[in-house]
Amino acid sequence: MLVGSDLRMAKSRSDFQLTKEERETIPKIKKEINTMKKGYKEMAAINLALSNLYFEIESEAESYYDRVAECE
Repeated sequence: MLVGSDLRMAKSRSDFQLTKEERETIPKIKKEINTMKKGYKEMAAINLALSNLYFEIESEAESYYDRVAECE
């Protein structure tokens, strides 16, 4: 609850109006955010593919080590 001097500090709705320049930048910012989201999704797919590849390689190498150990 606002009392006394706090009332002077309260902002009216008109204090939060955007300027024309600010309104014009909003679509640009949204486009940049969407571009960043797309990039992060693409990187996630790349990272997952690399992880799967290295897991397969590590599993294959482990099977070779197991076979060598059996021969000894």
